[in-house]
Amino acid sequence: MSQRRFALAIMLAGAWGAVWAAALQYTTFGQWLAKHRTWATVVIGVGVDGAICALVTPVTVWAKLAAIVAASSVGIIARSWANEFHGK
Repeated sequence: MSQRRFALAIMLAGAWGAVWAAALQYTTFGQWLAKHRTWATVVIGVGVDGAICALVTPVTVWAKLAAIVAASSVGIIARSWANEFHGK
């Protein structure tokens, strides 16, 4: 991995974080999403972070990391959906 590629990934991550935070704070849909579907905001945020990580990580390592993150997400997403569909 080159230093340039790593620097690009860091800049992309910073820009993404700022844009995502602003979208959640200042748009009607973002505010609704943050209030009613918090789990989705996390999935989207971590998903984009994972895509950025793909720029600087060997594909085999990235795939293992992505599988671990996906597996750990199943429980909280299932819990959130269960609460959502039961009116909580």
